[in-house]
Amino acid sequence: MANMTLNRSDRESIASHFREGISKHFLKGEILIQGDEKPTGVYLIESGYVKAYSISQLGQQNLLLIHGANEIMPLPWALDGAQKMGIFYEAMSDVTVFRTSKDYLRATMGVNPWLTEQVLRQLLNTFTVYAQRIQCLGYRLPRERVIACLLDLATRFGHNQGHSTVIEAPITHQDIADSISMTRETASRALELLFQDGLVVQEDHLFAIKNEQKLQAELS
Repeated sequence: MANMTLNRSDRESIASHFREGISKHFLKGEILIQGDEKPTGVYLIESGYVKAYSISQLGQQNLLLIHGANEIMPLPWALDGAQKMGIFYEAMSDVTVFRTSKDYLRATMGVNPWLTEQVLRQLLNTFTVYAQRIQCLGYRLPRERVIACLLDLATRFGHNQGHSTVIEAPITHQDIADSISMTRETASRALELLFQDGLVVQEDHLFAIKNEQKLQAELS
């Protein structure tokens, strides 16, 4: 095991604690963790996006969570919680990760309070995403659900570009539908109306919110 005496630069980067692990690259569409198998380690995303989803008995995906750079997965299992079977982790883009053992991560957390705080922050963020998902499903109209989904994604993955907020994760119409228990056709119709109203655009396969205040107002 590598020396866990940490200097200042180590404390400023979660990635530095995964450097002793194995660097792996996955192409878009490849599965990182199979839903019916125990994870082979803890993954830190260096670049790219990964979605976690389950599959219903009818074969429909239920999008649970999207992970971006510097996020750890599967986090509950990494902290020695039970790993729920049936959850798949799939690359949404080309992805580079570092994989280490959860024993190494937990040992490092034991001697580094900063790292422990960062991991707990990620765990709290995961709970927040699930809480927002439950709130989103409480909206009755497809338009409201789609708006709530886009606003949540903008909070996590958005960056300002002029007067717009661009969602950097490569979200598709199907991803939105899978995350809010809706058919793709219904989600696409709601999105098309938002496009027509000039509130949302899609350029280079990325969604951008043109008027966040108006979208927020529709949910008030």
